[in-house]
Amino acid sequence: MTTAAGPRFVSRLFPARTEAALRRYLSGQVASVLGSWTQNVTLNLLVYHLSGSAAILALLNFLLYGPQLIVAPVAGSRIRSENAKRATLCVLMTSLALTASLFTLSLLGVLSVPLILAHALLIGISSAVETPARQVLLLTSLEDATHTSNAVAMNTMVYNMGRMVGPTIAGFVYPMLGARASFVIYALALCFMATCVRSIRTDAPMRPTRAESGLRDAVGYVMSDAFSGRYLPILACIGLFAGSYQTLVPLLADKGFHDAARFTGVFFACAGAGSLSAAVLLSSALGPRASARFIAWAPWTAAAALAVLSMTSAAAASMPAFYALGFSLTFAATSTNATIQRSCPEHVRGGLVGMYGMAYNGTMPFGYLLVGTASEALGVRHTFGAMAFVLAAGVVAITVLSRIREQRTSAQ
Repeated sequence: MTTAAGPRFVSRLFPARTEAALRRYLSGQVASVLGSWTQNVTLNLLVYHLSGSAAILALLNFLLYGPQLIVAPVAGSRIRSENAKRATLCVLMTSLALTASLFTLSLLGVLSVPLILAHALLIGISSAVETPARQVLLLTSLEDATHTSNAVAMNTMVYNMGRMVGPTIAGFVYPMLGARASFVIYALALCFMATCVRSIRTDAPMRPTRAESGLRDAVGYVMSDAFSGRYLPILACIGLFAGSYQTLVPLLADKGFHDAARFTGVFFACAGAGSLSAAVLLSSALGPRASARFIAWAPWTAAAALAVLSMTSAAAASMPAFYALGFSLTFAATSTNATIQRSCPEHVRGGLVGMYGMAYNGTMPFGYLLVGTASEALGVRHTFGAMAFVLAAGVVAITVLSRIREQRTSAQ
């Protein structure tokens, strides 16, 4: 009975785990995300070592994530249940070709900063298409629609497992084996993910969709829904002024702790551990209740963590701050996404996934540029302080404007 109690407890805690398609998808997702973070952090370290410039480092991250702002909502509005699997496989093959190109150029000894930046732009475009394609594939493959919220949270949990482990691997693999080892890791992960996606059956009866729906429908839904209208702008503010902390991690590790490779991996791992903790909480049966009660506090936790990083020079204090930062970012992003996906009409799902990617991942690249420029003028720690202040001011402004709009709507 003890042996059987364990699986029953896990199934109650994570009800979507009973979906066979979800288990296959998440198996490939954890490998793919782990490899993606390993490669992206390796590119950050490689560019920083080649250029020594915070501005170029910011430009790299802008190219890696910037296309989310435009490409993700446009691509998402065109992705449906019937083409999500094909779109996902096409993107995986494109990513594999780009990784193979990076490996080949590195092997020939001609991989330079301009070539890395060119590849980063193509990687960013590919990822922007992949985000809505993967999520639509995940959600439309579910047999039980009541598992939607839990599946979204479990997907985030797996993403943050890769986020926690991937940078740590890059932090140790890069100085020991070089960038090519990271490229090989990602290539193998992409092949495994493609195998898992191919095994997902999509011939089950599809939920009804409207062929004429598009980005305009998704925008209209956001404007009419009180939750989306408030928390998507707040999420954009978080992505712009808190999610952009990633640009500062190698600089803080180098200038503040004098060991870029080691502390970059450590700080990213702490942030990843916080993200994983939030994802596990939101994936569990307690997730909806926790999300409803604490989502409003997530941006303030992020602002407090940034403030701590601006004031401390001790690793013992910086690591918990990165943990809190990772926790708050994932809690805000996952709660917003899961709540929207749970209640939105099916015909706007792809567009909303794209708008979610635009609000969170799409704003980060502009934050990378702002943060990279500010750090050269203000220094790393003062930049963390400025981020905390602007984030707090932005959240206050959005909350006040949302309440005014809600009061005007109710008065009418």
